Amino acid sequence: MEIKKRYAVVGPVHPFRGGISQFTSHLVETLGKNSEILCINFQKQYPSLIFPGQSQYDRSNVFLQVPNERILTPYNPLTFGKTAKRILDFQPEQVFFSYWIPFTAYAYGMISRKIKKKSNNIVIKTIAHNLESHEKWAFEDKLTRYAMKYSDSIITLSESVYDIGLKLFPNKDIILGFHPTYSYYNNNRFTKKEAKEKMGLEGKKVILFFGYIKPYKGLDILIKSLPYVLEQMPDAHLLIVGEVYGNSRPYYDLINDLDLNNYITFRRQYVPNEQVEIFFKASDVLALPYIHATQSGVAQIGFDMGLGAVVTPVGGLPEIITDKETGVVAHSTSPEDFALAIKAFFRLGKKHIIERAEKENRKYSWDVFAKLVT
Repeated sequence: MEIKKRYAVVGPVHPFRGGISQFTSHLVETLGKNSEILCINFQKQYPSLIFPGQSQYDRSNVFLQVPNERILTPYNPLTFGKTAKRILDFQPEQVFFSYWIPFTAYAYGMISRKIKKKSNNIVIKTIAHNLESHEKWAFEDKLTRYAMKYSDSIITLSESVYDIGLKLFPNKDIILGFHPTYSYYNNNRFTKKEAKEKMGLEGKKVILFFGYIKPYKGLDILIKSLPYVLEQMPDAHLLIVGEVYGNSRPYYDLINDLDLNNYITFRRQYVPNEQVEIFFKASDVLALPYIHATQSGVAQIGFDMGLGAVVTPVGGLPEIITDKETGVVAHSTSPEDFALAIKAFFRLGKKHIIERAEKENRKYSWDVFAKLVT
């Protein structure tokens, strides 16, 4: 009888929302296909006072459900020992920590320390979504180093984060991974024609901005680029979908100042899982005008639906797409250059993009990722 391997994963999954929760859920599901799995979920994620969004919880009717135990609260030291004890009792071969923000650093460092103190046979690995957070933290490098002090390996999802990892942890094993695609949202409920009709976007070349709206994601750059696009593409339309973290007024003022109300649809909302598909199917290109970035799960949703992307030349974004194949990399973060990239994308042709996006989708599978990290 074959003895199954045992893995433990520490990080948020449902009912918490967001990209890290989705990533961790997919990882647990994939590792659990052929192994025994323990997922340590959070009891609470952030104190309500410091959370900038409307809710930390996913209210979707459909979600990726994985077995998990809600034990850890990153700001409650009383849960650190309980988490470590549960992992030690399970006796996994490897433990994976999902790391994306210094807020979890002390908790992860303490739990790892407790595990290593009791058992050197358990291999600790950290999946580092970010090693430099988008919103700056005091003592960030020190916190990040402590979070991974007891990690045997650090897995990065882009070359830009990999390079930071080499500098922060010169004596550790840094593994260059990738961000797998998300096939979970594509339920083939709509054709492109049907989605456009339902959204009232028939005959439009639709540019999609999707996901949490934060300053570093450069939505203002995209809005400013639209007049340049419209000069040659009067049928262009910008579809903005996502919850604004912070003040949304500057975006509306910018749209009004540039007289773009007839060319923009702004859905200022968090999108439940079951509604994601229609926005991607109604669109012709995904726009990632980020000012700085590591990688993007949004792009991987797009690939799964045959949607190419236009990106700025920052962080790990140029790694996500193959320039002139699955999308276009702008020459800079200026609105003028981003507009040029959008126009170049449409000259490539839809069939060309779809064929190459499907190839990328196969290359970035979760099974390939699981083999790499274990």
